[in-house]
Amino acid sequence: MGLILVHHDTDSPALYGAVAAAVAAARNCGFMHIAARFDTSRHADATQHVVSTGGLAASGLCWFERLSGKPVLPVATVEAVVGAAGLADIVVPIHTAFVSDAGAAAALSSAAKSAGVPIEKIDVIELADHFADQATRKVLCWRDCFGRIVLDQPKAAIKAALNIALVGAKSDHLDVYPAALASLADAADSLSLQLNIDFVDPVQFREADAGETLEPYAGVLLPGGADMKNVAGQTAVAAFALENGLPVVGLCLGMQTMATAVAWRAFGRSNANLAEADPDAGIKTFLAMAGEQKADGDLLPEHRTGDQQIEVTSGTRLAGLLAAGTAIRCNHRFRLNPSLVGDLEAQGLRISARGVGGAVVDAIEVVDHPFYMGMQGHPELSSRPGKPHPLIVAFLQATIRKQSSAAS
Repeated sequence: MGLILVHHDTDSPALYGAVAAAVAAARNCGFMHIAARFDTSRHADATQHVVSTGGLAASGLCWFERLSGKPVLPVATVEAVVGAAGLADIVVPIHTAFVSDAGAAAALSSAAKSAGVPIEKIDVIELADHFADQATRKVLCWRDCFGRIVLDQPKAAIKAALNIALVGAKSDHLDVYPAALASLADAADSLSLQLNIDFVDPVQFREADAGETLEPYAGVLLPGGADMKNVAGQTAVAAFALENGLPVVGLCLGMQTMATAVAWRAFGRSNANLAEADPDAGIKTFLAMAGEQKADGDLLPEHRTGDQQIEVTSGTRLAGLLAAGTAIRCNHRFRLNPSLVGDLEAQGLRISARGVGGAVVDAIEVVDHPFYMGMQGHPELSSRPGKPHPLIVAFLQATIRKQSSAAS
């Protein structure tokens, strides 16, 4: 038994708890985290990791789930941590830049001493491609070219065979919300595929230059996120992919912008948008669930989080990837406007999964397109090294077919 405090002086939300997670995974011991504070005005997606039982946590906590295969627990009190450390070894990340209570680390140490719980402190130093114990210089974990935290030294990168565009600012995916980028790398590894990922900033994206900007890529990933300034660019990219047969996969917000691109085809580009991004839009493609009723009269959840069951529609592409009753990690307050489904289906969209008793569209795809699939949930949070999410794997397989077709 004992308390292992891992002090890491970093201001990157994507690294919150990362080294501590590696220590816990390497030693096969428990992992807990105390309350943290992030500047979401600066990093909108700093607290977008979804705890399996519901609720949000620091985005960097995804590394514990990826490395250990165990779920992240909700925020713990000092008393709960010390109580657990009295029974087994417990690792706790301490990040000065993000500590919610300036005295929390001292309080942990004080409470552990009072309870007779042994304390080990690890101070982390960050080097070019790895993190080490400052006292011993022992390597604690590595960071590969895709930003993944790994326990073994990564192999040297070789020339990539496939170019993929991730529509987001590079800093957002390396420094704030790392799961989408990691999930692409997991899928590439499973296919023994050398992958190059470029970042296309949606805020800087010009629709007039879409062909030139996206021409180098075999496919596009549209990620989730809470920053609405990304919506216009994401939707424009989705619209280009829709009309030009470019494989595209969407995660949460990405699915929403993909459905909105289909709505542009149905209603015109200036008429349809997400209510969250444009409350004055004439046609709102996604509406807040709060206060809405299901067919049985029960109210929809205001905020749907955690692992949620979905029902996959038989005969769809998604049905070939996921079993009925599959669980998906969710974090959303909006749903596809049910009144638009008929019009969108007339444009080729197909509902490939539903949840909450059928009241929420959980996945979409477009027929007669090489690959146009999105999920309302976060499949990237279910991706693991050696066990990528099937949707991301299928997306990369579609990009390989696209590239092979273009070359022949």
